[in-house]
Amino acid sequence: MKDEKSNSIKRVFVCGAGHQGLSMAAHLALNGVKVTLWNRNIDNIVKIVENRKIYCSGVINGTARIERASDDLSEVISDFVMVTVPSNAHREIAQRLAPYVHKDMIIVLNPGRTFGAIDFHMTLQECGVKEFPQIAETQTIIYTCRKSNADHVVIYALKNNVRIAALRNSNIMYIMDKMPDCLKKYLKIENSVAVTSFSNVGMVLHCSPIMMNIGWIETEKTDFKYYYEGISRSIANFLEKIDKERVDVAKGAGVDVASVSDWLKETYHVVGNNLYECIQNNLFYKEIDAPKTIHCRYILEDVPNGLVPVEFLGEQMGIHTPNMTMIINLANIVLNKNFRKEGRQFSYNILQKNF
Repeated sequence: MKDEKSNSIKRVFVCGAGHQGLSMAAHLALNGVKVTLWNRNIDNIVKIVENRKIYCSGVINGTARIERASDDLSEVISDFVMVTVPSNAHREIAQRLAPYVHKDMIIVLNPGRTFGAIDFHMTLQECGVKEFPQIAETQTIIYTCRKSNADHVVIYALKNNVRIAALRNSNIMYIMDKMPDCLKKYLKIENSVAVTSFSNVGMVLHCSPIMMNIGWIETEKTDFKYYYEGISRSIANFLEKIDKERVDVAKGAGVDVASVSDWLKETYHVVGNNLYECIQNNLFYKEIDAPKTIHCRYILEDVPNGLVPVEFLGEQMGIHTPNMTMIINLANIVLNKNFRKEGRQFSYNILQKNF
């Protein structure tokens, strides 16, 4: 559905009703876009199913009314799909969407994390899809946000210059032409998903601080601010080592990406001589609470779909990532998982075919 002034799509299907899903659904609806919402667990969206309202506060305020919410894909799917679930659920979502996809459908992973669009495409292929949709991924979520209850979300900030890229066989200009105008202005087009994948800063900012704050996280009587208090100067210094490994592997693959410090400066317009100062000077991080459990997306998503694929690719190119390896090993031991087996491990040859 179009109007005379813009080619942007007027109906969007938001796939996932977590922090980001509610934020995106509310933001779009408040800007006149017709929105449908899906969540695999109906219990989490009962209120929205009943009254079709999402209450939004923060830098975006208002009561957003969406067209429909459901746990049945057939009731809410449209030709423009914004996938907002954590990346460890991407394969399941691809399997669920496979019967509905067609060559004119647009699917944007928000975010893809590392090699998400490639993984999504390959999963569709495994499901027998012959005509593939247009698939793109962002490097990170647009919103700094938190879901405060089932139908209320707080948006602290909208990030600037969020990288977006499409697979080689997709058309990023076509995707951006259809992108809702209220989102388009926050996105920066890149020519390859290699850039968005290696620009995944979540693997740096999320995994290590959780593993280094286990005692505080598991102390029920203690709440703390994740960025302001959980990332001390010493932890920030360690994160810079993890970040250097990310940048080095990217460079080995022929991709130049910004350090996390430089990304924070570009995205939030902060100043600082190092990562610790950039985080402390980011007012938008001030109210972000630490997770209540270590079994959270900061580990379950960012280890297998962030650290693991970069470590694996580094090994193939002879680039050592000892700090990443240590955090992966620690997460495996503490959570009794095998994140390397669960995670994305693509050969350099496969990646080159899709970059």
